[in-house]
Amino acid sequence: MIFTAINLLTMHRIEISGIFMILGIITSAFSIIHEKLSKKQFLTLCSLFVDKFGARPAEVLIYQEGGFFFSFMRDAFFIKALYFRENSFHTRGMDNEQIRFIKELPNQYTDWLRVKVRLSIVGFSLLIMMLTVFYLPYFI
Repeated sequence: MIFTAINLLTMHRIEISGIFMILGIITSAFSIIHEKLSKKQFLTLCSLFVDKFGARPAEVLIYQEGGFFFSFMRDAFFIKALYFRENSFHTRGMDNEQIRFIKELPNQYTDWLRVKVRLSIVGFSLLIMMLTVFYLPYFI
């Protein structure tokens, strides 16, 4: 029998997907811990925004007290402004001055958002890899 990657996946799919699941659980735990620790940075960013523009964005106000499950929605305004260009599809309806303000903030105010996005990407990737490894042998 020739040893290939597909043979490895079919023989050990449960163990490999279990490893991805454990890594996903660890990433989720880090996300929860990061969320609790970044509450102060969120409030600091909001106070800077209020000082400049007089009020918090509507998206932030709607999801502000939503807890962990709505934390990404609460931060979506700042994340979109940080990662996307002005007048792009993702920033439509946002004021360009607000986008420039968030982009020009020092890293100490926005690093926690970057960590949050990266943790989310890693967690989603681990979920996809776990499901792919577990169900791929059924499709081969």
